Amino acid sequence: MATAIDSTSDLGTAEQTAHRARQAKATIDKHQSILFRIKLQDAKGNHVPVYQVANKMIGFFCSAGRYAVCQELSAIVDQYLEAHPDFSLIYISLDTTEAAFNRTMEAHPQWLAIPFNDPIKTDILNEWQTKGVPCLHIYDPVEHEIVTSWGGSCLRFNSEHCFEEWKRGGQGVSYWQMIKGWWYYSAPVGVFKDVTDEELGALGFPGSEQIQEGSSSVDPAETKKNK
Repeated sequence: MATAIDSTSDLGTAEQTAHRARQAKATIDKHQSILFRIKLQDAKGNHVPVYQVANKMIGFFCSAGRYAVCQELSAIVDQYLEAHPDFSLIYISLDTTEAAFNRTMEAHPQWLAIPFNDPIKTDILNEWQTKGVPCLHIYDPVEHEIVTSWGGSCLRFNSEHCFEEWKRGGQGVSYWQMIKGWWYYSAPVGVFKDVTDEELGALGFPGSEQIQEGSSSVDPAETKKNK
């Protein structure tokens, strides 16, 4: 049963979602869209039409199931997918064998994937300058561009707000959030990890004001990968 829209805010959100879906449907056949060039499968190996993800924000997850760091981010991705139905995950496998690829997909039934033997995977990795794994590229199918390649840090350190920032064309995570976040991840066992600017400064990290001043001089267009 459909639910009523309770407020002007809800109405605005619903209208925005509907407009985005119309845009996606109208633009999916354009040659600049990566969706025009790929085939998708689900965790069981069944073909999935690309239009099913055309009105969603998409994470292209370059990963390999054999690495612990990839397994750790995979778990974070699964939690995010569960909480955000407007987000879709496409796996770009760097597993060494098709059997390993299949095991990874079986472990993550919510994921879609580019088929293991599809050579377009190499083209994508090169075009998007993927230097290692795991790497989570966030792709806007309406604007036909990579919003950020820092998707992993977005989900780790700004998961509550990154989606809205992506829709506005933002990176989804600030330098300061990443610095504090990675300190949290690497802090020794037993260390109280909610540290202050002063404590980070004593450890040699720049303060949040310095980060903001430095990042404000960078043209956002220069940090965005338009693919």
